[in-house]
Amino acid sequence: MVRVARVRRSSIGADLEIPPGAALLAINGNELRDSLDLRFYEADADLLLEVRLPGGQPITYEIEKPPDETLGIIPETDKVRRCTNACPFCFVKGNPKASRLRQPLYVKDDDYRLSFMFGHYVTLTNLRDEDWDRIFEQRLTPLYVSVHATDPEARLRMLINPRAAHIGGHLDRLAAGGISVHAQVVLCPEINDGPVLSRTIEDLYARGPDILSLSIVPVGLTAFNADRGVRPLKAEECAEALELVDGIRQRAFADRGRGWCYAADELYLQADMELPPAQYFDDHELVANGVGAISSLKSAVQQDLPRLPSLAGSRIVLVTGMSMKAHLSSIAADIEARTGAEIATVASHNSLYGPMVTTAGLLPGADHARALDAFRAYDLALISEAALNDQEMFIDDLTLSELRSSYPKLRILPSEHVTDALLTPQLFRP
Repeated sequence: MVRVARVRRSSIGADLEIPPGAALLAINGNELRDSLDLRFYEADADLLLEVRLPGGQPITYEIEKPPDETLGIIPETDKVRRCTNACPFCFVKGNPKASRLRQPLYVKDDDYRLSFMFGHYVTLTNLRDEDWDRIFEQRLTPLYVSVHATDPEARLRMLINPRAAHIGGHLDRLAAGGISVHAQVVLCPEINDGPVLSRTIEDLYARGPDILSLSIVPVGLTAFNADRGVRPLKAEECAEALELVDGIRQRAFADRGRGWCYAADELYLQADMELPPAQYFDDHELVANGVGAISSLKSAVQQDLPRLPSLAGSRIVLVTGMSMKAHLSSIAADIEARTGAEIATVASHNSLYGPMVTTAGLLPGADHARALDAFRAYDLALISEAALNDQEMFIDDLTLSELRSSYPKLRILPSEHVTDALLTPQLFRP
């Protein structure tokens, strides 16, 4: 059963007046277990949709539609498949010990459905036979897999789960079923770097087109999980990993015409090395994993610059995390030159997770408030939209509206890449 949260306007579901709270039971006789089933079965052109209304009345709808048109139904959140691993670098374990944050942030998910639908990385350690059957029946490809290491002992050490050692067999099974994989390595010093990383790269590359890409991401720790047996990478260790990545990329370009293996931006930042140009990341397919996010941002800004209006006399402040300060300052200089605005960039330390967490997306609302204190007289403040959830709430539960109420004369806007907000019509009007 799938419970309806809401229905999009001007959709088939709206035309049928399917109300929030209704239970979707089956499509064409196929029982709906979750939102993935809804997406899979609604793709047919002719549907027999069985529904139970909030009052308990059963109703059946006969629907004819183009195969690529959805019903426009937004389901309630599915129950998430929990992670059964005990990774010492787990970010959920890196949250404050007490439940100071909203409860979903304490949920360890390892759900293959979220991997297919949203690109979440999974370990494949909690799959049952019926899950494997469903992956193949519904052609859930590609999946995003946290391989970490193809050496069974190293992967077992990272995931602390007996099933972690079976990654080679799991990848074989996916390949035999026609399922492609985007692979990931979270690089932990003295565990899966050096020769182990070299073997992992070679093993995955040898699997050919079944492995669509490989991302190398440095381990991220907070003040709450830095004592669990994993330390941050040193600059020279990051540089050694980048050398291995560059080696396989040369082969991949010669063999396949693509880089195939990509280092996350953070690996370059921690190595204190210049970030590669945008073409390094091919189609920027892995931006959500921190792979090419900075070059993608810079490319978007350069595309928007010619369209920016004159903002002479305006004072704008950009708020970010510590790792983005230099890059955002460079972007601000380009925008200043184009628009005539005065633009300041302020980077804040993370008071919730500690100094090792430097990204803007994990910056609490309280840190945004402190950063803005010196800029009350400015016209506009831009913050990363990645710092907010769908309810416009920061990770510490401060809402955007609460932040705005503390600075009534300062217009505060979330932004994807700065210039998108500057192109907003009537920018400085209430």
